[in-house]
Amino acid sequence: MLPSLSALFQGPLAVFHDRVLLTPQAQGDVVPVQQLFTPRGLDGVLDRYAGAFTTPVYRRPDRRALVSQWSKYFLAQVVYVPVAANLLLDRRLPVAFDTLGVQLDELGLVERLVIPHEGEHVSVPKGDVEARLRPLMEGLLWPVIASMTAHTGIGSKALWSNVGHYYAYLIGLLQDLPAPPPSVDDGARLMGLSCFADGERNPLYRPVRHVENTEGQVESLRRVCCIRYKLPGLDYCGNCPLPAACAMRREPA
Repeated sequence: MLPSLSALFQGPLAVFHDRVLLTPQAQGDVVPVQQLFTPRGLDGVLDRYAGAFTTPVYRRPDRRALVSQWSKYFLAQVVYVPVAANLLLDRRLPVAFDTLGVQLDELGLVERLVIPHEGEHVSVPKGDVEARLRPLMEGLLWPVIASMTAHTGIGSKALWSNVGHYYAYLIGLLQDLPAPPPSVDDGARLMGLSCFADGERNPLYRPVRHVENTEGQVESLRRVCCIRYKLPGLDYCGNCPLPAACAMRREPA
């Protein structure tokens, strides 16, 4: 655990206490992110992960679906603790493309983030969403998503939808805390910006939508399907927006 983040790992965030380590704390191999997100690095982890879905019938799982599912383990890690630290503790962690390392499990999935130091205090005017969170997007999320799309052909919207799913979930957790600081509302407002001040499109604009189905029930749906259903043994996720997935969820058990 990072001493500067000890106050963060309480209540619903306690499960993340060992997901971010300093370099001296990391036992075992640490893979630099700028090495992981190269053609060779991605091929290495995707080939390992493909073993979980290889069957006599499916010897080569769909590469786009594979990278989408693999990316979730990385994207969840780089959203939950770094964003929570920013919004709750005014602390920016060094999780940039050229500073971040990761530890992988036996399947090649990201288990932990490894950072060189504990970050820095940030002083951001109330309501300035871009100053808080755009550095994470530009310094890490954009380059890693660009690498995955270029190497596998998956659409970037599917990967940003994965980011948005975790981001929206985290904001919901933070808003449910007993006394969240105003910065949490700033974080929520990020999802209401279609574009940034310079005109750049915000890929986290309305990542989920709430719709009422024909039975009068409100469903929370992703904007874009993550295509995990293309992998053997997996089905549509619980908030898949595809009509077939929505219809299946409404069928009587």
